[in-house]
Amino acid sequence: MLRQFIKFSLVGVLNTAIHYGVFYVLYRFGGFYYLLASGMAFGVALTHSYILNKIWTFKQRESRGHREFSKFFLVNILSLAANLATLAILVESLAVHPPIAQLLAYGISWAMNFLGNRFWTFRILPD
Repeated sequence: MLRQFIKFSLVGVLNTAIHYGVFYVLYRFGGFYYLLASGMAFGVALTHSYILNKIWTFKQRESRGHREFSKFFLVNILSLAANLATLAILVESLAVHPPIAQLLAYGISWAMNFLGNRFWTFRILPD
């Protein structure tokens, strides 16, 4: 499980860079509302995350069809909701600058995402 978490974290760093890059461009240069920018960036990084985690992190080679992707999508939507809620609290209640708040919000969504995908989406049970 530690090896998977490390791989998941490496994929997560790459996906976070993709997400953050798109978020920052949309927010800073596109003038998008910060929550909308984050949601749109999530959509960009989702497919990349699914493919890398399926094949490399959790070593699922066989196709499980739309059901597996649906589970992955749901786990990611719940993680996104946690990310956006944390982001909103940090910005609106604690006056943290949105780009900094987004970085802080990633921690909660990473933990939810890993556990949900390991034990539900790709059904890897503890030894």
